[in-house]
Amino acid sequence: MSRVRRALVRVAMAAYGRRFWRPLDAAAERPAEAQREVLRRILADNQDTAFGRTHGFAGVRSHADYWRRVPVQHYESLRPYVERQRTTGETALTSEAPVFYAQTSGTTGVPKYVPITPSVLALTRAEQKVFSYLQHRACPEAFSGRTLAIMGAAVEGQLDSGHAVGSVSGHLYRSMPRFLRARFVVPPDVSSVADYDLKYLLILRLALDAPDITYLGAPNPSSFLRLAGLLSTHRAPLTTSLATGTFDGLDRLAPDVRQAIAGRITAQPARAAALDRLPALTFASVWPDIKLLTTWTGGSCGIALGSLRRLLPEATRVMEIGYQSTEFRGTLALDAETPGGLPPLHHHFFEFAEETTWDAGRPEFLSVDQLQPGRRYHVIVTTVAGLYRYFMNDLIEVTGLCRRTPLLRFVQKGRGVTSITGEKLYESQAIDAVQQAAREHGFAASFFLVAADEHTSAYTLYVEADRGTPPDCEAFAAAVDAQLGARNLEYHAKRDSGRLGPLAVVWLRAGAAEAYKAACVGTGQREGQYKPAVLQYAKELKLSRAAFDALRLL
Repeated sequence: MSRVRRALVRVAMAAYGRRFWRPLDAAAERPAEAQREVLRRILADNQDTAFGRTHGFAGVRSHADYWRRVPVQHYESLRPYVERQRTTGETALTSEAPVFYAQTSGTTGVPKYVPITPSVLALTRAEQKVFSYLQHRACPEAFSGRTLAIMGAAVEGQLDSGHAVGSVSGHLYRSMPRFLRARFVVPPDVSSVADYDLKYLLILRLALDAPDITYLGAPNPSSFLRLAGLLSTHRAPLTTSLATGTFDGLDRLAPDVRQAIAGRITAQPARAAALDRLPALTFASVWPDIKLLTTWTGGSCGIALGSLRRLLPEATRVMEIGYQSTEFRGTLALDAETPGGLPPLHHHFFEFAEETTWDAGRPEFLSVDQLQPGRRYHVIVTTVAGLYRYFMNDLIEVTGLCRRTPLLRFVQKGRGVTSITGEKLYESQAIDAVQQAAREHGFAASFFLVAADEHTSAYTLYVEADRGTPPDCEAFAAAVDAQLGARNLEYHAKRDSGRLGPLAVVWLRAGAAEAYKAACVGTGQREGQYKPAVLQYAKELKLSRAAFDALRLL
């Protein structure tokens, strides 16, 4: 990056700090007051919508008023309002007309469409600028070079109502100043390429053109593992392409994608020759100046991150991308060391229900300033997108304080719990148990699933080993079984009593993780938001038993 562009980046980050970080920092000093103002503003702006009239927004004077008038909502209870507004133009859910809709998978198999209004875009843009400032503050050298980020396209399709379906990240990219967009080696249009291999090879080819990459960013670290695998298996054609300034799959790209990458693929014979001399192509050897990776680090994503770390330069720092989803952004990481993140409490109204009281069916709704360190809570959020008292089905944990506001860390999806005979096994327990058993047996697993089979009253572990020779199935199954019992007394008791059968292990061949991801995306889950649910019921798996059998390691 030129000296002028680096100077412009520094100026922009300083401006972001003054304009966007300072208001959040001030709100963190007075969380209760900030939250009251956010709720008042959202309800006042939307009191004349169909939802607002039905639930008496105009008469709400306090948090207690709000939760008495508005029951906790799930998407299916909001879907009629979304559909009325989408198909008729009526202000059913939001006073603002949506600019487009963001799509994510729904519990019923029918996609969820989240309205993205001008206010949603404005707040999301501000949150992204805060996060950019915080990253620059934590690791300024990561902004000295180019960025390899994987994001969604601004427009991904169209609904029958004529509205566009797209990603907020794609729209944010479009609104960036030109000198900031110039840092990105991959335009978001590339995400629209349907062929997985072609898309990731194109991303790699564009990245090879940029030896000065200092920043990696994507929600899921598995995206970079995918790139690393292709970098190894397609080494020769990629370096040949770099030497000649070509890309073999160019004719298979849509015209808009070809236009977006025009001029980005160049001939660099000297760089290609240097790469050919390397014993192996990894992120560390091809882009040795990578300083920062931002991605999800918790839950099931921590599994893939462990494998990815070994492929990065030793000095690369990892910063949590934050608790976020298609619906809203729940936290902003302060730096690469502090666990948890600060909720943007000046943008969204947060409520919480302690895990135990929610599970017992007698939730007590708490405001952000009432949370206790070390406790776990379910999240209920109200946003300008028309998500009123919306149950996120996410468990968060309080990790500390910023000013007077709790820092929050995503633990797992609320659905990440299985119970065949009352054991209530949690996803975090399953992840810890498998990883500990793997360490004891001297191998690493970048992908695994633990499936609860209600028909056999037993669990099955499907696992793909990314290095080392897989141990004996029975020995490893016994080790995982013991680790689960050590973390969950009820699991141990049910196994001892015979109410739960012994856990079984199925070794999967290389490529199983990608096959499962493709199956999830094929059923409606957005690739950019893909998070594999490590623990789930066998009946909910996206691949059939026959498909898993076909992926067995022979």
